[in-house]
Amino acid sequence: MILSIVIPVYNSEEILDELINQITSAIDKKINLFKEFEIILVNDSSEDSSWQKIKDISNNQKNIIGINLSKNFGQHNALMAGIKISRGDFLITMDDDLQHPPSYIEEIINKLNEGLDVCYTKYQNNKYSFIKKLGSIVNDKVANVVLDKPKNIYLSSYKGIKKNVINELKKFNGPYVYLDGLILNITSNIGSIDIEHNKRLKGNSGYSFKKLFSLWLKVFTNSSIFPLRVASVTGFIITLISLFLAILLIILKTRNPEIPQGWTSIATFIFFFSGVQLLALGIIGEYIGRIFINLNQKPQYIIKEQIRNNLNE
Repeated sequence: MILSIVIPVYNSEEILDELINQITSAIDKKINLFKEFEIILVNDSSEDSSWQKIKDISNNQKNIIGINLSKNFGQHNALMAGIKISRGDFLITMDDDLQHPPSYIEEIINKLNEGLDVCYTKYQNNKYSFIKKLGSIVNDKVANVVLDKPKNIYLSSYKGIKKNVINELKKFNGPYVYLDGLILNITSNIGSIDIEHNKRLKGNSGYSFKKLFSLWLKVFTNSSIFPLRVASVTGFIITLISLFLAILLIILKTRNPEIPQGWTSIATFIFFFSGVQLLALGIIGEYIGRIFINLNQKPQYIIKEQIRNNLNE
């Protein structure tokens, strides 16, 4: 059994050594579980010397794969870059800031062995920054509605994925990646475990309001056509209301001839055609949204450099 661990890296040169040490220590204690493991570090165009640190680690340790992206593509695209080169029967995704304790890897794998396709982690004591914590809450509520997410599942970035789901994820080539949306479209066999959430060891979170807003847009527009469907339904409802009002205005005109001439017909036409237009825009949007999602050729990511040390194999 091969285990792959994919970690997007951004401005984390000071903690990468400790991160790798903790991961390898956690795995070495349970070495009988895995025939082989690989740690894939995806540098998402860090502004510090993270890429040089990844190269240094790879040169000194086997099973470390480094990927350097040509620009900052975002966390989910960076994860996809690592997923697509992974070889594991099981795959773990986690952050680079040591807030995700590697000691829970075994428990996640056990849940997958028990039959789950995906095992998320739920933080018992969320220690994210205020902005990221707020973003996570909003993202969770939005996913409940837009993606039909089970309400008892927290969509954390620390999770385990089984081979059948990994293979389906690798098929996605769209430029706007929302990993959890893809997972929820692939399988409903999802569970979670409770974990402790560590404080960030060093540095500040790379998440800003701009990045969180971008993530919310991906939830809405890439994984679902729910907003377009809302427009269609709204247009349909307004059309029905306009028909009801038309009938009501005609009755009022019949009973009150003193109502100014033309007012009834103008009001009726405005209500009716506003509803029809919104309905038509919603239907057109449905088709445009599907075409956009399926045919957009913007690159998902671009790998500038990739390294792997196989000397010890």
